[in-house]
Amino acid sequence: MVEVCDVWAAPGFLIRRCHQIATGIFLEEAKAEDLTPVQFAALAFVHFEPEIDQRTLGEMIALDRSSVTKCIDRLERRGFIHRKVSPSDKRARLLTLTPLGASALSDVSKAANRTRTRIETSFGAEKLAQLSTLLAEFADALNSTSRAPLTSQA
Repeated sequence: MVEVCDVWAAPGFLIRRCHQIATGIFLEEAKAEDLTPVQFAALAFVHFEPEIDQRTLGEMIALDRSSVTKCIDRLERRGFIHRKVSPSDKRARLLTLTPLGASALSDVSKAANRTRTRIETSFGAEKLAQLSTLLAEFADALNSTSRAPLTSQA
């Protein structure tokens, strides 16, 4: 018979719980910007790779096609992203950051830094570095099992 302590010690449960906590802190810090961590990642990668196509963006931030479309739709409605048809492939949509999107990215980057500082202050810089290393190794080892495997890393 499974025990409650078995559930609380399960890697998936602990990872989900840590994700909930980190996301909660991010949402508190980014409340004024009203952006999610995924939207922040999308804005950042559109900034890093101007005219990135929507499919490649999804691969870079590990989002499936449907989720990346919803994310970009929201960012476009808010005026943060401009989407245009690729001249070389009419099925592809190229993304660029608008001036409003660049301003939002700057503001939410500050919120992301505050989030990291809060986590690091509570958990410790050395332990956070160890955890980050272990999580990266875990993600790399099991990447191919994901619904949206990460195919590119900066």
